Amino acid sequence: MMAIALSLPLTAAQALTEDEIDAVASMTTVVIGEGLQQGDVEARQEWRPGSGVLVAREGNSYYVLTALHVVRTQGVEYGIRTSDGKVHRVDHVRQQDTILYFGEEVGEYGESIEGYDLAMIRFESDRDYPLAVMGHGTNLSPGDRLYLSGWPDPGPQEARRTRRTVIGHLTAIHPPVEDGGYSLLYTHDTQVGMSGGPVFDGQGTLVGIHGQGTANDSQFCIEPELSRHNSCGLRSFDFVQQLERKGISLSFARPPVDPDVIARGLENLDTADTINDIYADFTNLESLLRDGPSGGCDSMLLGDPCDGF
Repeated sequence: MMAIALSLPLTAAQALTEDEIDAVASMTTVVIGEGLQQGDVEARQEWRPGSGVLVAREGNSYYVLTALHVVRTQGVEYGIRTSDGKVHRVDHVRQQDTILYFGEEVGEYGESIEGYDLAMIRFESDRDYPLAVMGHGTNLSPGDRLYLSGWPDPGPQEARRTRRTVIGHLTAIHPPVEDGGYSLLYTHDTQVGMSGGPVFDGQGTLVGIHGQGTANDSQFCIEPELSRHNSCGLRSFDFVQQLERKGISLSFARPPVDPDVIARGLENLDTADTINDIYADFTNLESLLRDGPSGGCDSMLLGDPCDGF
């Protein structure tokens, strides 16, 4: 990946309203799916959609930050759907450097992650897409209000997939754990499909990436009891540190959030935030999806047995 000048926001930004933060989220949150194409895609059993956020640009190269487990299948094609409805192809078969992994799944089904549950994807476009303003996330305190954006899977009674911004509060910050690098616990009620989505603070700056929803009996992050009632994520600060350790420099958008981005987001909310049901439009197979990194049985069809899990 091309190295460009590193810059991080150091100045304070003005607080935004909930609607303004939602507008920023609308412009910068993307859908990521294995095999996702414009119009239709070859049906495949292990196709799993998730979320991500636009964080940097160099010429016509855009960089999307997401969770590693959203793009766990290596050597395949992915599609990234931006707020204008355009789907951008990422050919990880022919171009291995289009996805940078910050961790590695361990075990036959990826039961755990060594390193960070983070990945950065590069796609090419000559269109003008807003970038999330990168925040340190080091000045967060328990009780702070946070805003998490993502594209949850539609329920059985819903005809369309719709982006959501859910509001909650930071519960605790821990040192990054070895399994996944999770460090943020927050009260947000998240759903499958929102993994990899951005976490914003009250100034609309990116302070984290969503990793997992609340724990179940066999899967948790940080600590079982705390995770049972909290979702968890990773700090943007840790992402920036990982880039520096790899010798990769990116120039990020600085605070405050551009008022034009907010205005565009407010104007285009209806069209940007609702798309056709991806399962109905892009595949005739349903996957059992989990809001977490474990591969487990998520490649099985609904209703099929999965022994041992």
